[in-house]
Amino acid sequence: MIRVVIIEDDLRIAQINRRFVEKIEGFEVVGIATDEQLAHEHLDILAPDLVLLDLYFPDMNGLDLLHYIQKKNPLTDVIIITAAKEFDTVREAIRGGVYDFMIKPVVFERFQEKLKSYQKYHSQMALLGGANKQVDQEGIDQLLWGASDRADKDTYLPKGIDKITSEKILTFIDGGPEVLTAEELGKRAGFSRTTARRYLEYFVAKGELVADISYGTVGRPERVYKRAQQT
Repeated sequence: MIRVVIIEDDLRIAQINRRFVEKIEGFEVVGIATDEQLAHEHLDILAPDLVLLDLYFPDMNGLDLLHYIQKKNPLTDVIIITAAKEFDTVREAIRGGVYDFMIKPVVFERFQEKLKSYQKYHSQMALLGGANKQVDQEGIDQLLWGASDRADKDTYLPKGIDKITSEKILTFIDGGPEVLTAEELGKRAGFSRTTARRYLEYFVAKGELVADISYGTVGRPERVYKRAQQT
């Protein structure tokens, strides 16, 4: 059983997340913290496997708490669930080692997908773990990129499309404005406009993004992209 602590200052949202967790077999919520003191107590006493962490609190910085978890509970994994969309915040969270990052509001289907993915990762860690045990390249790949059935979905990628770059770009998209152009994405992610557009069109073909035409302030048509609506 994967033991979960929810750290969220809005008790209503925390209870919604609790119900979401409890609908997924193999998880149990062992604590909810709505402030810094309670968060530290739960982390120190309960030592959960997984923390569902918001980043906005009136009395603390969620990123500071993320760094605290890294230092005090290195075996605890973190999934961010927040309304924060600032690129610097998303980047720091990713660099801080979070397992995943969800932007509010989160529908159950997406929530379940993320936790199921984590469940496979957690199981793989337990399977491969052990004192002085060595792992091969396949085992490392499974830990980094998910269980084999998840990786199979990405076995056949179009020419010029890389799995790691794809995941990075989706993270930039989720952490950026609702609508963006290839040029804007390129500047944010450090890619050329051509590369950014190639990946954006790939995600449109996959149904993860939708494209539209915007005429801007000077009337010049420009192709813009945004996340497809989840059903």
